[in-house]
Amino acid sequence: MEDVNLSKTNHAYEYIKKSLKNGRWKFGEEISVIETAKELGYSRRPIIDALKKLELENFVEIVPQTGCRVVNYTKEQMHDHFLFVMVLEGMAAQLAAERRLDSEVEQLYQINNELHQLVTKENFAKDEYFVINRKLHHAILKMARSEKIYNLTKNQWDLNDFYLINVSLFEHDATQTIEEHKNIIDKIKMRDPKGARAIMESHIMKFATIVGNSKILN
Repeated sequence: MEDVNLSKTNHAYEYIKKSLKNGRWKFGEEISVIETAKELGYSRRPIIDALKKLELENFVEIVPQTGCRVVNYTKEQMHDHFLFVMVLEGMAAQLAAERRLDSEVEQLYQINNELHQLVTKENFAKDEYFVINRKLHHAILKMARSEKIYNLTKNQWDLNDFYLINVSLFEHDATQTIEEHKNIIDKIKMRDPKGARAIMESHIMKFATIVGNSKILN
């Protein structure tokens, strides 16, 4: 029975997190345990346990005797988050330039081309953008060959997507991201650690600025 409950909790956790990252609930909105339990055909217990896990990851907050709601983040909090990610990803790019293999560099160009094909479509899906974009950043992170940086950085990515889906991000030209990625990859290919780090930090800083200048969607 314990394994069944754990499986239900994990499924509820993934279901709710995916819904958060797709923008179903906005900052500050209530998440109904009863409604979510009905949607999944579960009792309330797995839903509550899943929400507790998401609270630890800073997606939601559980208010005793009241219920659960999405954390109502400010633009300043999101901006500071991306500054932290900027430092981590900059270091990853630097190490990737030092430790990469030729075959890995070619893979980066292929993923970036895949992203380019997506963003040139009219009204492309944001969730598809996040998936391919993460694929590229994950490849760079693996190339860094640093377990410490890998774990610290990977844990921030779901929050990255969650924040960006809640602001007017795609008012900017997404094709600029493709060019920035190419510049980073070029520096990695050239084995230029300082150049790779500088461009990656500039790339992430741009998202911090976008968040700071964007409207939070209601």
